[in-house]
Amino acid sequence: MATRTQILGAAGGPERADGAPSVLRWVRRRRGAPAVICFPHAGGTILSCARLAYALPDHINVAAVVLPGHDPAEPGAPVADARRLAGMLAEAIVHCAGEDDGGPLVLLGNSFGALLAFEVAQALERLDVPASRGMQIIVSGFRSPSLPPCDAPLHRLPRGPLLAELRERFGQGGFDHGAEHGIELGTELGASFADQQEAALRADLQACETYRPRLAPPLRCTLSVIRLLRDTSVSADELEAWREVCAGPVRFLALDAGHFPWTSAAPAFTALLTPLIAVDAVGKGEGAPGPLATVAAAPTAGKAALSAPLHPPRKS
Repeated sequence: MATRTQILGAAGGPERADGAPSVLRWVRRRRGAPAVICFPHAGGTILSCARLAYALPDHINVAAVVLPGHDPAEPGAPVADARRLAGMLAEAIVHCAGEDDGGPLVLLGNSFGALLAFEVAQALERLDVPASRGMQIIVSGFRSPSLPPCDAPLHRLPRGPLLAELRERFGQGGFDHGAEHGIELGTELGASFADQQEAALRADLQACETYRPRLAPPLRCTLSVIRLLRDTSVSADELEAWREVCAGPVRFLALDAGHFPWTSAAPAFTALLTPLIAVDAVGKGEGAPGPLATVAAAPTAGKAALSAPLHPPRKS
């Protein structure tokens, strides 16, 4: 496993040849290995992905999405448009895939990150690039993109009511601007850091709340939808509706966790995630297994993972 120092150290420095900040920060990257691209929740940073990246096996490549305006060490304003962000991310993924013989690509998104992962998957399939072949998308904590938002918008609320409402809807931890990593809002890193993180959070919320479905071909890749059993922000019906946006195989699974499983239940989430990656990695090569009936992870102390059948591709 990578150390926490290696993971957090990946946040520093531009990666693009032109010196511009990269929207992908690689924690580890080996030629030919499966690659998981982690799309965190609104306001998320590389810190939001650290525990998950630490828990994933070393044979899996891991990259964290760092959106413009989300890294205090890099210049740039946040972007409040989900499709524009998806275009930037798809371009970065295509660029990275062209640098080596990449393994299977997994787009992993939680909450707002699930929406971005979906839009990036659509963009990659439209481009019909090699990275889109054998790709899969794994989502949690967000309604199907086929559904319009039903909650009152939050991105214009004053800071106090905004954070209070976020905690009420989604629980403690994820929207506290680093509190889950021992950083309180505006204290240890200063008010300027807190202001930047708040601006990034508001931009992500605006991108999410102003997003509307559009007519587009359904995804062709494999889609896995994880229901977080202690997350009350999204209903079972809203998760079931993900089937409407995918013509490929669809898996439905469940995990005993709240809205931020990458930090609150990283070992259990990893136990559920790793077999999904392994199955699709084998499926790309010779000797692929037969039809998958169930996908299950071994229960972890108080965080049992459940599974549901793999649904075949729907008929067009």
